[in-house]
Amino acid sequence: MQGTTKAMPAVRHLTALLIAALAALLAVPPAASAAPVASREQRQEMFGLGGWLWPTDQEIATLSARGLRSWRVTFPWSDVEPQRGRHDWGYDGLLLKLARHGVEATLTLTECPDWACNYAGPPRTAAARAAWVDFVRAVVRRYGPSGSLWRQHPEVRARPVVYWQVLNEVNGPDQWGAPPSAAGYAAFLKLTASAIRGADPQAKVVLAGLPEKMAAWLRDYLPALYVQPGFARDFDVMAVGGYARQPRDLRRILRVTRRTMGRNGDAAKRVWITEISWATGGPSHPFVTSERGQAKRLRRAYDLLLACHRRWNLGRVYWFSHRDKRPPPGVPDYWGFHNGLMGTDGRWKPAMSTFLRYVRERPLRVRAAGCRR
Repeated sequence: MQGTTKAMPAVRHLTALLIAALAALLAVPPAASAAPVASREQRQEMFGLGGWLWPTDQEIATLSARGLRSWRVTFPWSDVEPQRGRHDWGYDGLLLKLARHGVEATLTLTECPDWACNYAGPPRTAAARAAWVDFVRAVVRRYGPSGSLWRQHPEVRARPVVYWQVLNEVNGPDQWGAPPSAAGYAAFLKLTASAIRGADPQAKVVLAGLPEKMAAWLRDYLPALYVQPGFARDFDVMAVGGYARQPRDLRRILRVTRRTMGRNGDAAKRVWITEISWATGGPSHPFVTSERGQAKRLRRAYDLLLACHRRWNLGRVYWFSHRDKRPPPGVPDYWGFHNGLMGTDGRWKPAMSTFLRYVRERPLRVRAAGCRR
């Protein structure tokens, strides 16, 4: 009995420790609970929009007031230079509108005019390539730092274009022609990067966004690019497409990309997802869901990307498109015309409010997600 009496304080002490440990364990949130990640300013730089169509004045005013700071602009050569040497600077209005509302533009240079290319894909003849170089230099000198547009409009706080994307989805036939060619694109990238940097030494060259599953799959096309002489020196930002059946599939896309970059000594570069979306209409397709499903997939995808952005060195993510598009006459309908955060009538889908949480709320709490699974 004497030994039992002496042990009682120790037992009580051990019991108290166990209770405290259990309470602490219960207080720790499970792996799927909310956690704060990234400042609002970081998220505003990270999450942007692009579109089939230009945003209206009211749209950009409303979205920028709610935190939007980045817009990816498809910039077709065929629109800007419909005739050789005759430039139509109709995009000035869009760039000025974005600048007035504090929104930075990233320009995707694409689409060869008929007078230079009467086929799908980029310019391939010596004369057409020389004309492309002239076009690229002219555009950078107009919209880059000290660009003529900003000098002509001193009343607007300049937002020079810093990031220039060289074509898009070149591992598929629509943008490059058939068959896709890693060697061909690497040579074209070298030519274009030299023109961009010659006009603005501080400019940043963004790779064409490479979707995962095209005529040439990402897992094959990206390694083939890296074996081209000087490829890694000819761009500053890696870009991939984020189109996937489910948000969790983004892990595979980013893992393939980062591993390929790491194996080629290029891991220090940022990665951008220059297009990502799920649609709410169109013919049956794995990327089509309901309006509520679109909002749910956006949230899951963006939570994952935020949770893993440091591990993947992820810079920007552009949702495409901000608004649905009616199929042009004679063009078959497909899911991509229905992937907007707004309907064709300007009505907000639920996913628009979800998107704006990521650029507006301070602080933002997201559901934690494993980067490796």
